[in-house]
Amino acid sequence: MTDCKIIDQSEIGSPEGRTSYSSYADRYYERARDGATSLSASEYVAVVEGFLREFVCMGQCNLYIAAARDTQIKEAITVYLNDVCYPNLHEMKRILEVDGYMLPAPLEEAVTPDEVPSIETNAISDRMITIAQWFGCRSFMTLWNNFAAMSQNTDVRAAFLRNYHRANRWHVVCHTMAVEKGHMMPLPTMDAKGLMRTTMMGG
Repeated sequence: MTDCKIIDQSEIGSPEGRTSYSSYADRYYERARDGATSLSASEYVAVVEGFLREFVCMGQCNLYIAAARDTQIKEAITVYLNDVCYPNLHEMKRILEVDGYMLPAPLEEAVTPDEVPSIETNAISDRMITIAQWFGCRSFMTLWNNFAAMSQNTDVRAAFLRNYHRANRWHVVCHTMAVEKGHMMPLPTMDAKGLMRTTMMGG
């Protein structure tokens, strides 16, 4: 390729990365909404593991709410449960129930934040909680992205991608909150001139 015109003229910036050429793939993508009444082996594993991960996340969030001293952290994690954890679990629950599968864990064991008393403990600090949530959201992004690749049914895949987007938003929230509260330093930046200077100087 002798110049970058074909690259610079390509379409970017649209939701989901769509271009005027996307209709070609869309024909195949829509055909994969086959209305199957059972999951493939890889889909079943992904949905069950996704359900269990969010099931455990409810308990983890409740522990953070109980242990956190900062009321803003308590509030943020409560909102996170409603904006991420509960919807993500609902996505997996619906897929299993519609196709006639048993749920892998009893939801009756879970409690809501208003049922969780505050506790005095030095087992975990507010700093640890905000950073843990940041790493947790990143791991969820990886999890749901990998699970999407395990499904060739676009209805199931779409549920995984919705879960990914919820975690994606909160990954930014958790980093911002941790930095604003002084719990961690902002991620380092490298401007183009600095990078060029470092590269040319060999270190």
